[in-house]
Amino acid sequence: MSGVADWVPVIPGAGERRAVAILLLALADDPHHVRTTHGGAEFLVAPYVAERFTQPDPKPTRRTRNKKEG
Repeated sequence: MSGVADWVPVIPGAGERRAVAILLLALADDPHHVRTTHGGAEFLVAPYVAERFTQPDPKPTRRTRNKKEG
């Protein structure tokens, strides 16, 4: 991913910007692979994120931490 030309645009529907942002960040291996453009109305994502996003029923790849016991 050398430049913006490698990035894929994702344009969320009306009222879906927040949900799409959360899902894109969850699908990315690194949060730096998701960028905003046009004042935050659209996203530019790494090609692998776009591929994961377009899969039927995309599943986040990030794991959440379990609460510390003790």
